[in-house]
Amino acid sequence: MDIRIEGNPGTGNHFTDIHIQHVETYAPNATTVINNHYGDKKPLRQPSDAAGKEVERLRCRSEIMQYVGNLRPFVTSPWKNRYESIWQDIMDIPEVAAAIYDPGRQKDTTFNRNLVANIIYIMYSNDVLAEKNATSLTKALEGNKDHAVRAQLVKEPDDREMTAKVRALLQR
Repeated sequence: MDIRIEGNPGTGNHFTDIHIQHVETYAPNATTVINNHYGDKKPLRQPSDAAGKEVERLRCRSEIMQYVGNLRPFVTSPWKNRYESIWQDIMDIPEVAAAIYDPGRQKDTTFNRNLVANIIYIMYSNDVLAEKNATSLTKALEGNKDHAVRAQLVKEPDDREMTAKVRALLQR
């Protein structure tokens, strides 16, 4: 439904060519909510919390894969065919999965970029990546050699158990 108010709409809000899809009001002296849907479109059904979290997790996973995919030119020959699958396996480790999808206070990312960089450090320490220079890796990942992720590319994750499980996975 298009609302068009002609003339002086007064000192309050005024509408011109606005399409209202959903209006929620409370009935007078009641605790019920009255939902009115106007217009041509049906209201969007909100996904359940579990389904919404799973969709968000899958989106983060694909962003992580795209991010670490920037390092494909540095992958050593024995790991070329397994690089993507090894990252999938790493993200399935419960300790990694508990921390990797939370970006914390990091800017411009939906995943824990610092943890990914720490795992990249473990990978080049185990000869998965041929390049060991943090500046070169930072340039490949971020397109900028002075990015803050460079400091994380020379450290292991703080969680020793997580580090041990990632190393064990790479040793298989």
